[in-house]
Amino acid sequence: MAFEFLKRKLVARDPQTLEELFNLFNESVYKSAYYITRDRMLAEDVVQDTFLKAYDKIDQLKDASRVEFWLIRIAMNKARDLLRRRQRQVTTSGNDYLSPDTPDDLPEAQLLAREEHLLINAAIDRLKPEYQDVIFLKYYRDFTTKAIAETLQIHEGTVKTRLRKARALIESALREAMDTREEEGEPRAQRMGR
Repeated sequence: MAFEFLKRKLVARDPQTLEELFNLFNESVYKSAYYITRDRMLAEDVVQDTFLKAYDKIDQLKDASRVEFWLIRIAMNKARDLLRRRQRQVTTSGNDYLSPDTPDDLPEAQLLAREEHLLINAAIDRLKPEYQDVIFLKYYRDFTTKAIAETLQIHEGTVKTRLRKARALIESALREAMDTREEEGEPRAQRMGR
């Protein structure tokens, strides 16, 4: 794909080119937004906002071959902005976020796997955004260290450092959660399905 040609058409405000850009990168942008928002509707809103911003700010894209990385960075920033706005609204209205109930009819193994998944997500949610970003790009998008560095516009060494720190923080949070549950009388082997 001739991304430089695509960029020139977008700079010329060709609306069909926006649709072409959307078709090429919609899935990557959606996955990035969903990872942060964990909500399909919010992620879809972020996708729309991302492509509109890209259309308006296409002249800021320095290297057209990096358009996907650029769109992902916009989506991640927009998703975080959206969550911050929603959090302010929740805080001012006094409502608490309620997580959906887990159905009682799920087999025990599925419940345990879901619980572990929720613990991991909770640990990731408590990370600073710079650690969340590298975890998402590495483990959910399978980006290389170099691609992560290009997407986030940081050095590869910084990516490696953030990945190490993020993994250590997640492991620590999981150990703490397991220890807390053991103190409450639930043996680890029972929880883990072993």
